[in-house]
Amino acid sequence: MYRTGSWKYQGFLLAGDALILLGAFTLGMEYWWWKAGPEAGDFFPSVFLSLVPYLLALAAFDLYEIQTNYRTHKALTMTLVVGAVLVAGLGLSGLFYLFPGVKFPRGVFFIQLLLAIPLLFLWRINFWRLRQELLVPKRVLIVGAGEAGRAALGILQQFGSEYIIVGFVDDDPAKRTNPIGEYEVLGSSKDLVSLARNYGVHGIVVAIAGRKQDRLIQATLQCRMDGVFVSDLLTLGEELTGRVLLEYARGSWFVFAPGFLILHHHAFQRVKRLTDIACAMAGFILASPILLVAALLIKLESRGPVFFLQTRVGQDEQLFGAVKLRTMAIGSDARSPYTAERDPRITRVGRILRFLRIDEIPQMWNVLKGEMSFIGPRAEWDILVNEYKEKIPYYSVRHVVKPGITGWAQVNYPYGRSLGDAVRKLEYDLYYAKNMSTALDLRILFRTISVIVLGERSLRN
Repeated sequence: MYRTGSWKYQGFLLAGDALILLGAFTLGMEYWWWKAGPEAGDFFPSVFLSLVPYLLALAAFDLYEIQTNYRTHKALTMTLVVGAVLVAGLGLSGLFYLFPGVKFPRGVFFIQLLLAIPLLFLWRINFWRLRQELLVPKRVLIVGAGEAGRAALGILQQFGSEYIIVGFVDDDPAKRTNPIGEYEVLGSSKDLVSLARNYGVHGIVVAIAGRKQDRLIQATLQCRMDGVFVSDLLTLGEELTGRVLLEYARGSWFVFAPGFLILHHHAFQRVKRLTDIACAMAGFILASPILLVAALLIKLESRGPVFFLQTRVGQDEQLFGAVKLRTMAIGSDARSPYTAERDPRITRVGRILRFLRIDEIPQMWNVLKGEMSFIGPRAEWDILVNEYKEKIPYYSVRHVVKPGITGWAQVNYPYGRSLGDAVRKLEYDLYYAKNMSTALDLRILFRTISVIVLGERSLRN
């Protein structure tokens, strides 16, 4: 299955941002020329370079998420826009300092900054309505009216008006008389081609857990030759939810599914390692004041060491000692491996450190040692890993990559508090291992900033 031109709408949103920023700059320059005269200088080459910090900051604050109805999240949208613009302003100040030739008048800088906030906000709250008017929804037919079919329906319904569900197809006569909610079972696989043509179907999702019959294969092949997009449930789950639907995955899928190839790409691994070292060293330097303040607060609040060392499972299931700032009372971590939402073991300072992810900063030492990466699956406690391997199929697959300080599961799902949470986070980890790339790492990095700003809330929810 495919998203209905999501990249086009993101590009449209980005283009609007660029025009707003250029317009704000132009108004600032009009004021400057009025004040200093028309010979005051030509700063237009600098403004195009100045767009970069703004657009990166907007992306870092998750403001290119096209599924968001910004109109119903006005207060949060304004908060994010203000945050992004202020961060961009700081970035521009640093850019002007490092490159003196790249600058424009201070008055223009502040005019652009002040105008950008309301204009970017108004653009976003009106973007949703504009997108709804331009959106051409895709008509989808689901093959399989069992649990897998219901799962496919649930995924598609998350995207609202992007998809119109035509109905279901199933070869089981007993299921044809039982509609699934408001959707009818329209026929069997022998009717698939005619149904797709009659209903103008754009996409077919094959959601059958067992072996596909030859008749169904022939019918879906004909639909594909007719220009209909055909997908299975696992591919649908990956593309639309960013996770591997573990309940429907089989061992053969891991063997034959595309992906996982980057794991053996030595050039990528070397670049990732060099990036990890550079980022960890820079991170330690930049975060040292924060670590000092955090260490002081920990010592003032409770007795015991500042740092906490715990055995974790790394790549290829090698054990290592993960370093974190202590956020619990001494000895309390032995009571339960899970952390509750308002866990009484967490200290007041520890709650703040966890919320801001500051307790994870010392793990940069593990990154320097090569035991962890900046981005990867969460390094789990060895006791929990032993339990998960017994109860969750394919759990060990996540250990083919180095664990990370942040990762795809960490930015898409909150702290795990149960076995069910571990299953859901594994689905995100498997997606990362299968689709690992520089682009995905950058996406995780940007979303990490958004999670730190929003906590565990998200505009997408």
